Amino acid sequence: MHMISKEMQACIDACLSCYQMCFGMAMTHCLEQGGEHVKPKHFRAMIACAETCRDSAHMMLMNSPQAKQLCALCAEACETCAKECDPLPDMKECADECRRCAEECRRMSGRKMAA
Repeated sequence: MHMISKEMQACIDACLSCYQMCFGMAMTHCLEQGGEHVKPKHFRAMIACAETCRDSAHMMLMNSPQAKQLCALCAEACETCAKECDPLPDMKECADECRRCAEECRRMSGRKMAA
């Protein structure tokens, strides 16, 4: 049986938590708020982040050789989402969750944070 390392489990947990936050916020809070919350760039960033987080968790759980590459992409998607959420005062919790996930995914992918 494949044993999941503590580091990988931390990344899986961060990805699933970020997926829940972004997808849940997009489908409830953002749709209900309207305006800036549903502008295409913001809404797409949230959904892209959520889906990439979910896919990254799945790839790690199946011990896929592509998990590291997907985690690198996930870190980028999370950072993009955080930057989209930053200007909206009621989206700070989402932005923070995205940054936590980006950090775990960068660690898992072995890539350094972009300057």
